[in-house]
Amino acid sequence: MTDTDNGRAIAQRVLASRRGIMCGVAALGAAGALAACGTAEPSDSSAGGSGDEPTGGTDSGAAEGGGAALTETSAVPVGGGIVVDDTIVVQPTADEFLAFSAACPHQGSILNAPDADGVIICPNHASQFDMGGELLQGPAETGLSEVDITVENGSITLA
Repeated sequence: MTDTDNGRAIAQRVLASRRGIMCGVAALGAAGALAACGTAEPSDSSAGGSGDEPTGGTDSGAAEGGGAALTETSAVPVGGGIVVDDTIVVQPTADEFLAFSAACPHQGSILNAPDADGVIICPNHASQFDMGGELLQGPAETGLSEVDITVENGSITLA
């Protein structure tokens, strides 16, 4: 074996080991990404929500309604609404409460709470919905998916 042949063999082993390391790193990254996308178990607490939005406190109000507590009626402004976890709760008129999935039907982005005009807007592609869940402007092609709720004793729970 010549020095040139010997050098090629060494170079091939180094390249093979670098490829192996890079493939291993890529595989670990992919496994981590897949693990992060796994389904989460529902939480027993209702301490979810985002930002400064009220979430309704404890699940004590859920016993009568049979579902998880979303929020208190007093936290939902008349003519407006709030986002609680993956649900938008609105109060179009006094004592009329509706709830919809907060996932935009276009690509699943979490929608914003209704603006001052009562329009629910997707922050990613600007689809717009009224407080009845009807599509006002796309790119979404359908309205919002309604969520069944129960309103009792000042508490709003999933039905």
